[in-house]
Amino acid sequence: MKLGIVGLPRSGKTTLFRALTGIQDAGTESGGKLTPVQGVVSVPDERLDWLFEQFKSKKKTPVQVTYLDLQGFSENRKKYLSSLLNHMRPMDAFVMVIRNFDDPVMGPPSVEKDFRTLEDEFIITDLATVEKRLNKLAEERKKGKKTSDQELELLEQCREVLSKEEPLRNYPEIATKPELRGYTFLSGKPLLIIVNNSDDTSDLPAADFKGVVAIPVRAKLEAELSELEEEDLEVFCEDFGIKTLARDLIIKKSFEILKLVTFYTIGDEEIKAWTVQKGTTALKAAGAIHSDMEKGFIRAEVIHFDDLKTAGNYATARREGLLRLEGKEYIVKDGDILQIRFGL
Repeated sequence: MKLGIVGLPRSGKTTLFRALTGIQDAGTESGGKLTPVQGVVSVPDERLDWLFEQFKSKKKTPVQVTYLDLQGFSENRKKYLSSLLNHMRPMDAFVMVIRNFDDPVMGPPSVEKDFRTLEDEFIITDLATVEKRLNKLAEERKKGKKTSDQELELLEQCREVLSKEEPLRNYPEIATKPELRGYTFLSGKPLLIIVNNSDDTSDLPAADFKGVVAIPVRAKLEAELSELEEEDLEVFCEDFGIKTLARDLIIKKSFEILKLVTFYTIGDEEIKAWTVQKGTTALKAAGAIHSDMEKGFIRAEVIHFDDLKTAGNYATARREGLLRLEGKEYIVKDGDILQIRFGL
């Protein structure tokens, strides 16, 4: 899972990046140059921990989250949006940081306005991309060149949506079409809003985020907490009334907006967690593990984690009939443990 952190100047993007990754000496803007900084974090997973202890494999591999921050948001928005396209094309979703604290330079916060400002920039940029491509297709058709009718139709649908000042992510039936994958529309990516509060505010302000999931975070405080040892962390969290750290909450919400589920594979060498989108078949899950498994798929032996934990071990689970064989059309559930049977 790859998440790009975006936001207006002095919103606290880099502070949040430090809180999420624990990277304290991240790069900063130099000479007006935007610097992409990347951090990789393992997803905490109690189920994976239990499986590792139970089966004593040599290696435990959790799901990882990659965060990308363009540090030093330039005052030149055109330059910033261009950098977004260049550096954040591989991102699966955006984490948008909105300032909700007084700033000596920017003044009082304006949460809803800041959200709308960046949202509008994304929409305008996407609309320009669509118009440019439509003009090119029109020119090619005049010259008698063959063009894709489906691409043309989808782009016209995009133009209609964007012209109404709506983001493409509200229309996944359009934005997720394979024919549009190469355009990397900014407004088409799933979005999670982080309202960056001051240290003394933990509530979510009243604002219309147009249906986008928003969570309040005290990024400065969370960044300081990320530097503490585990034994000190619990004490400070209790003092500040923090029940769930931002790094864990953002991962959870990111899974939700991306519609991801986690499944597991178990072997003597490695126990590993994998993510696929909800609705993924056993055949495609096998392909996520290795393309040969998808090509030679025969059956998947499946047991849910909860059933295995209740049984205590595989032998008991098998005796109790908790393991089952599923075909290629089986829909993988969150918490499933799969053993793929395949032939070459």
